[in-house]
Amino acid sequence: MFKVALKTDLEELKELTRRYPEESKRARISRITEALNLLEAAVKKETPYGAGPIHLRDTIFDKISAFGERVSGILGTPAVYGEPVEAGTKAHFPPVGPLQFWVEKKLGYSGPEAASVAFLIARAISRRGTKGAKMFEKGFNKNEARVKAILDRIPSDIVRSIA
Repeated sequence: MFKVALKTDLEELKELTRRYPEESKRARISRITEALNLLEAAVKKETPYGAGPIHLRDTIFDKISAFGERVSGILGTPAVYGEPVEAGTKAHFPPVGPLQFWVEKKLGYSGPEAASVAFLIARAISRRGTKGAKMFEKGFNKNEARVKAILDRIPSDIVRSIA
């Protein structure tokens, strides 16, 4: 699993939050939402496009949580194959059925030929595993400076809201 926690100088934000808790919460929710929207678009762009009918990139979502003074956001996918696509896998023999569907849709084979190609792919995976797409990692790394810049504007948003 790819996990990120950004640390910045929080002293100014702590003081503003103590003095103006509601304004702080609104500003943090707004800026974290902005950052997550940016990252969601970037991660989806990096996500491999499968054979469907449900594509991994269509399952990627963000969520904001606010409990008391704490505000946090997550970006992820509920798809069970999301983590193996992100990180890759060790050698294992995967089920041939989903691979056959992929072979038919992506490579254009059909019937027994598709089954044979799917088996060969499964055998290769059983020997080498799969390489991770690193879509969350790439999406974040390409946008880290922008995310930090967005979040660094939280204190000025609070000050502007009380002015």
